[in-house]
Amino acid sequence: MRNYILKRLGIGLLLLFCVSFLVFSMMYMMPGDPVTLMAGPLAKAENLEGLRHQYGLDRPLLVQYADWMKKMIFEGDFGISYKYRIDVAALLKKAIPISLKLTATTLVIAEAVAIPLGLMCAFKKDTLFDRITVNTTLILTAIPSFWLAVFMMLIFAVKLKWFPLSGFESWRNYVLPVATGVTGGLAGTIRLTKSEALEVLREKYVTTAYAKGLDRKTVLTKHVLRNSLIVITVNLFMSFPWLISGYIIIEKIFGIPGMGSLLVNSIIYQDFNVVQAIIMIVTVLTIICNILSDVVLGMLDPRIRISVTGGDK
Repeated sequence: MRNYILKRLGIGLLLLFCVSFLVFSMMYMMPGDPVTLMAGPLAKAENLEGLRHQYGLDRPLLVQYADWMKKMIFEGDFGISYKYRIDVAALLKKAIPISLKLTATTLVIAEAVAIPLGLMCAFKKDTLFDRITVNTTLILTAIPSFWLAVFMMLIFAVKLKWFPLSGFESWRNYVLPVATGVTGGLAGTIRLTKSEALEVLREKYVTTAYAKGLDRKTVLTKHVLRNSLIVITVNLFMSFPWLISGYIIIEKIFGIPGMGSLLVNSIIYQDFNVVQAIIMIVTVLTIICNILSDVVLGMLDPRIRISVTGGDK
């Protein structure tokens, strides 16, 4: 198991450095200049050169990248925001808790709804309930999240006035954004749970459980769900970083000052340091969730661990 974890960590670190260099390079290949945005279009050339030297933007790209990585890893310093003129870490300190609260709530509700529905669809395969549930979730998944967000705002905020149009002051402000995220993420978990549950339902020990006189609820929870948890657990880990990245547009639409809104504004103003920091955070979360899912998968299914490590226990 130790070799299995070390191998996953090594792959994760290699991927992290590749993504960091790619992101850092792409930001500086984009047209425009953050110094010009800071100083304004009427700034003199000598003033622009002075600012470039002050922020170290006149150095070679590799030197800037090495300095950025060193400060980020050893000092937790993501640089300074060119737009707000404050540390990027200070901006992230305010935005990250808001995004985490939003995504964690969405993930918990989505899993709590999708897993029981997936189990019921598997148990009632090809019935009217199964077809209506699967087809409805597929249709909702095909609808773009920004369109769904605007639709919910028009119906529940503008017309019915049940919830606020934007903001994040109370729990009522989170209802529409969370509902948008939950609606878009149900189909994948329902179909995954259904397919795994169908595989388990074909196993002989399920037939034996029914033969022993166990009721349907006991069989579904203690046998079917328990043995379907391997893939569902992996899906749970992988959903978290994708939810954060998927809320970029939703946060902007609902006026929630999380990482999504901060990323969109930073791209518009070419605030390179903020964009790089947010992308790196999402990348780190994705890699960590990948490693955790692989470790949990290896613990739950030794066949996978043995196939990777050649028999490591």
